[in-house]
Amino acid sequence: MNCDDYLSLLETLPVEDLAHGRPREHTVECHECERVTRLVAERERNMLMAFDDLRYPVSAAQTAAIALTASRRRKVAIAYNIGLGVVTTAIVLSVMVSRTVARAPTPMITETFRLQCLSPVQAAELLRPSMQRIGLIHIRDKSLGVIDVVAPEAAMAKARSILDRYDNPAEAQCAVQVTVPHVP
Repeated sequence: MNCDDYLSLLETLPVEDLAHGRPREHTVECHECERVTRLVAERERNMLMAFDDLRYPVSAAQTAAIALTASRRRKVAIAYNIGLGVVTTAIVLSVMVSRTVARAPTPMITETFRLQCLSPVQAAELLRPSMQRIGLIHIRDKSLGVIDVVAPEAAMAKARSILDRYDNPAEAQCAVQVTVPHVP
């Protein structure tokens, strides 16, 4: 074995494998190859000691499992963000469309009420909370005791029930006859 053969073996094999057989015989005879072998063995030992100090406290299998979990979470997060984007877009579009689409007007009916007990102003005050934004109350003449109500059918039914309840002479105080005693 010559020095070139030995050095090519030293490049590819661990130092421990060269401690037997023909490579060992060559290093006994060649002092230069023995010196190079000692240098390589010392550097190898230093490198192993340095790598022993650099060991990560988590095993490679645990690191791989953590990396896979993080990758899955990223994929789920991407799908989640896409879903949120689609839902947000749908909401924005539905709001825009609902504001631009003309709604069919609610049919309004007009009814005239002749008041028996209440004044037109009192009747208007009773009806105003239920007619806000959906109906119109018009007092023709305060002395006539007549009001006109313009509202959708459902609101008109509510107005009728309110006026039937509070403008009923049988149940209201306006039907009570007050008699003043005659003093001789």
